[in-house]
Amino acid sequence: MLGDEYVTAVGKILNSHVRNEAVGAAVFDEPSIALAPTPRDKWLACRMAMEEYGHHLKFNKLAAELGLEDANARSPLSIFEYEVRSWTEYVMTKAIVDLAEVVLMEDLCDCSYLPLRKLCRSLMPEERFHVGFGATSARRLVADPAQRDEVRRAGHELLAMTMPFFGRSDSKNNEVFRRLAIKRMTNDECRAEFVRRTRELFESDLGLDYPEVDVRWYGTSS
Repeated sequence: MLGDEYVTAVGKILNSHVRNEAVGAAVFDEPSIALAPTPRDKWLACRMAMEEYGHHLKFNKLAAELGLEDANARSPLSIFEYEVRSWTEYVMTKAIVDLAEVVLMEDLCDCSYLPLRKLCRSLMPEERFHVGFGATSARRLVADPAQRDEVRRAGHELLAMTMPFFGRSDSKNNEVFRRLAIKRMTNDECRAEFVRRTRELFESDLGLDYPEVDVRWYGTSS
């Protein structure tokens, strides 16, 4: 039988994913269907919206099996305040914000709570497809001199806004997650891995400069 502390800890992670998957689909994917320049791009945006809502439903099912309360009781993360106004901006949300989600989910692929471990492993192909779409599309866009500045601007904005996504550097929740083997990495270790991968995308793949960032964050999120 799972102890109360363990259920509470797993519940915090599940509820976070329940919220994030639904809000991300609503504020990034759905509006971008209308922004897509071609029928194929519209189809891809529809597909990714469908998959994100599917992830929401699967995390929600797991949360319900643990008897957890409504995951929407807390406000969404600040990254979801970003308003997508162009197809280029949408592409960069997939290349950057979805990569942050992949880094966090990879850590959960070795989670001590087996149902969560299995779910995250099953969702990784779709999450990686979203990131791959973003990176491939960004490479195509940045090759057009008329799009290069917008790719850079959107990328720099999203990088700054995504840094808090991983949680506080001094998170007490993260200490509990690691003690219970629900997570392996600290929030700063996840953030550093995100920086490593996005720096490679920007500098090696897109030929763009990378902004100054700090892998530490002591904001209001836990």
